[in-house]
Amino acid sequence: MRRRPSLFFEDGNIAILAGKSYFLVHRGFLSRHSGYLAGLIKDASSCPPMTLEGRPVLHLPDSPDDVSLLLHSMYDGLSTLLSLESNVRIASTLLRLSSRYAMDNLFNDTLAVLCKAWPTTLALWNRRERQLPKIGSEAAQSISMPHPITIVNLAREVDAPELIPAAFYELCRLLPSVVVTGHTDPFDTKSYRLSTGDLVLLLQGREAASRFFSTFIVNELENRRPSDSCFNRRHQEPAQRRVCTGAFQLITFELLQDVNGLITGRTADPLLAMQEVLSMQADLGTLEARNVFRACDACRQELTMSVHTARNRFWDSLPEWFGIEVPSWG
Repeated sequence: MRRRPSLFFEDGNIAILAGKSYFLVHRGFLSRHSGYLAGLIKDASSCPPMTLEGRPVLHLPDSPDDVSLLLHSMYDGLSTLLSLESNVRIASTLLRLSSRYAMDNLFNDTLAVLCKAWPTTLALWNRRERQLPKIGSEAAQSISMPHPITIVNLAREVDAPELIPAAFYELCRLLPSVVVTGHTDPFDTKSYRLSTGDLVLLLQGREAASRFFSTFIVNELENRRPSDSCFNRRHQEPAQRRVCTGAFQLITFELLQDVNGLITGRTADPLLAMQEVLSMQADLGTLEARNVFRACDACRQELTMSVHTARNRFWDSLPEWFGIEVPSWG
């Protein structure tokens, strides 16, 4: 047996054993954080089957590293752990442990952290997309971002459905064959797969999202008419009168050619594709501008409103498409 010096207190009165490591800690302190642990400690102390350092032993089935995280969250505070680069992975571990040991405060705090990476609102998703790297990239691995398959499975395990729609949408951006194959975690080398039921829900939602995007292209781009306030439609030159219509047609062409997919490597990302519509019509000279064939200000303003409305409708529909009930969504 090997003691963990960082969580070994000389005045401790209970030894927590995990694997071949043990921690000498305080019964009253742990009991204050978890009624479930309090019951286990009481049973272990009343008639201890074994002792370490002269203290009764509580054996936990979790790995030494996981137990160390749990104890550090109690002694040092969650904020200390979450200041690390791997905070999302740490929060995932603590969410599972806090659910297992009925630690409601820790559960809610770690769930709030994970909801920043797998959010319930479009505004937070947009911010997440700007801040977090794409799954599978070296940058994502460097900050220990959990794979969305592990997030879905974790959410099922601890009954946190609010994490699932965003994780499902992230999986929609991968090829179905990749999702079916599953994910091998580089940190613990374990393989993770979606359940058959979740795989069906994912594919159904992916199809619904694709239909929505196709309808968006037809209604908002392919058949789009210039604004009633369009500047170009009153121009004397016939070619100039068709500029705004031509701009919409060019956007449609780019989307149908899957320019978005070729640029980003994502095979199905309607939210990003709809945002790219605005990038194609950004002001000339900006970093976002990609299309010199620009509509007039009035037409671009109406297009912007249409895109924002469509993206919000798309986001609000995700739980329904994926068959997940999330009361606080959107």
